[in-house]
Amino acid sequence: MENFTNNISEEIKSLICKLPDIKHCSVVCSPDNKVEEIHVLAGTKRNIKQMVRDIQSGINARFGINIDYKVISIAQIDENGFKESRLKLDGISVNNIKNSIEAIVTLKFDDKTFEGKSRRIKSRNNKLKAIADAAILALEDYLELGQAFYLEDIQLVLIANRELCACVIGFALDGKEELLSVLSMLMKMSQLLRRCYRQ
Repeated sequence: MENFTNNISEEIKSLICKLPDIKHCSVVCSPDNKVEEIHVLAGTKRNIKQMVRDIQSGINARFGINIDYKVISIAQIDENGFKESRLKLDGISVNNIKNSIEAIVTLKFDDKTFEGKSRRIKSRNNKLKAIADAAILALEDYLELGQAFYLEDIQLVLIANRELCACVIGFALDGKEELLSVLSMLMKMSQLLRRCYRQ
């Protein structure tokens, strides 16, 4: 058997991830480098028993360790049948109309789009507020809530050399009221906001 470093779990993980149809893996070892748990996320192309045998054979051939099949757990996922479904930012546009700023925010969920539109008096601060208002309206369109959210405050702040968008959004419905704070670190959003500032 080889003399192992403290990284034996990472070495075994690296080996397992090279086997066919293995997507992700984690390996738990005791302080004396005994393999206690192996967790694997795999595709559906191969039989689980065959994958277990491959893992046992691979570790034995490479490291000289006999692994009990009971410590190996495998979960299979059909990636072809898996579709990510979440609300995404699809677009932001800002237009100058006489002494007003009109912001349009589009959100997308699956194949459906939800749009919010807001107009404010033209000023630097109102550009951010118009965008935030439009985003809230698009979100309400998605949630089919009607008027429930409102913008309490929004600012661009610089933290750790990153420009972040800090918002406080109010929620009022059926006599209940709450304030929600949001600190967005999305670089794409920051870039879009900076671009809107320059318009």
